[in-house]
Amino acid sequence: MQAPKRLDVRPAAAEEVPAISAMQKASLPETYEPFLGRPAVEEFIAGGNVDRYFDENWQHASVATIDGEIVGVAVLIGNLLDLIWVKPSLRSEGIGSALIEAVERQAALESSELTLEVWTVNGRAVAFYDRLGFSVGGTVADPVTNLEKLVMRKTLRPT
Repeated sequence: MQAPKRLDVRPAAAEEVPAISAMQKASLPETYEPFLGRPAVEEFIAGGNVDRYFDENWQHASVATIDGEIVGVAVLIGNLLDLIWVKPSLRSEGIGSALIEAVERQAALESSELTLEVWTVNGRAVAFYDRLGFSVGGTVADPVTNLEKLVMRKTLRPT
């Protein structure tokens, strides 16, 4: 019998930036192509945007690992959940929820609210945040894609 896989959520380390970037780059087309189009996604990746983002923000990141493999990442800047990503083949396995729980604990140290922005057309992500207690506080137009984004908020309990 195979031992159960162990999920761990912890702060990211600088030396993990290549693995975090590779995980996200490998799955960006599957996630965003339906509403951004493949050329836009490929151009974004080819432009070094993913690598640059994690080079600049790794110290704000938490990673989810299973048996040592990075399978998810969340980036918290102040009280803004700037990014959350789970390897597509492992979605709906509790990894995203575990990352959100860790981010909420961290954000609650300095704020009573966690905020995020999500493209309205990303129905799977919107439903995920809704299930976790986030509510829509408004909308904004994404300056790059011109697509509508929901601004979602969740009140946090003090730790």
